[in-house]
Amino acid sequence: MFDVLLKRLLQGEFICEISDENGFRFLQQADNAEQVDEFLSRLQYRLSKTQNSLAYYAAYRQIDAGARRDIQRLFQQFRVELQPVVEWLDMMMACLHRDTALSPGDTLSFGALLQVIESNQALADRLQTFGRFKDFVCTDDAVKSRLEKLLKTLDQWGYLQLSNRDTLIYQVTGKLDYFYQALQFIKEHEQLPITQDEDDVAQESLF
Repeated sequence: MFDVLLKRLLQGEFICEISDENGFRFLQQADNAEQVDEFLSRLQYRLSKTQNSLAYYAAYRQIDAGARRDIQRLFQQFRVELQPVVEWLDMMMACLHRDTALSPGDTLSFGALLQVIESNQALADRLQTFGRFKDFVCTDDAVKSRLEKLLKTLDQWGYLQLSNRDTLIYQVTGKLDYFYQALQFIKEHEQLPITQDEDDVAQESLF
């Protein structure tokens, strides 16, 4: 398990109760976490947790030129994900008739979502607007195909995991906790004029 966890962390994956329950429990043990962190330190990384301790990930221990290039790439990917993920969260609140956004561990049923969206033209129209984002483009205009594309892309990005292939039940992963953490950071700094140096600071703080 140790080697597998290290590989996943170094690949930029988030280890949570949903994505890897055994790995998550392993890292919750202080001795195990210390061993993982010690090994990561040899590669200039450190073991980090999201704000609510719902997911583990590898962060840079020191920021050198190579790390800055990697951080810039990760930050650009976050910018790609930012708007569609926010819109997905808002749409799910409408679909599920809830006043709070999704949290790690929540479940989404493809069948239930499809039924709700097909019976509500406003939601169907909102689903169609995801097509303006490159990663959500769907050649089939049917609601079912568009919903499949939406959930599969979010699965590929690491925000969802298909927990039951027969019933198409998805679970929200701990990466969403990191997303909320990043959103809070952006909100706290939205009044600042973003210069190149400040952008670097933001990237290093997040990654």
